[in-house]
Amino acid sequence: MNASALRKRLDGHRLLLDTSVLIAYFEASDATHEVAVALIDDLVRNGTNPAVISPVVAMELLVLPLRRKASAAATVHDFMATFPNLTFVPVDLHVAQEAASLRATHGFKTPDALVIATGIVAQVGHLVTNDHAWREKLAPAKDRIRVTMLADYR
Repeated sequence: MNASALRKRLDGHRLLLDTSVLIAYFEASDATHEVAVALIDDLVRNGTNPAVISPVVAMELLVLPLRRKASAAATVHDFMATFPNLTFVPVDLHVAQEAASLRATHGFKTPDALVIATGIVAQVGHLVTNDHAWREKLAPAKDRIRVTMLADYR
């Protein structure tokens, strides 16, 4: 894992965390688990890189734990509700407008468009994800929206 390169890339910016990042954080078997743990525990927790998440991310993250057992869902819920320097940005008219623009311009599906729009409206420095499609589809807007892939720092 190249934590120093990740720290240098993120350079203290506010982040948007995608569902894939939080799944990697909770799932030890995920290929990017160590990077996700370093990102969240070392950079977000201490405020070096405050992070935002969309309610869409919260919903997606809770599905599997709810299928497994209620206590797992409670753990994930508590994490999202109390983790330091992790903030929810609600889906409002501004986020909806930006999401519609992302769907129209880049062809994103509604959930991804809402998550990405959350980051844009919150003026984050990086969208952090494991979704390669984000980097490809947002390449034309790379001056406005920076996509950081966890897999690049394994």
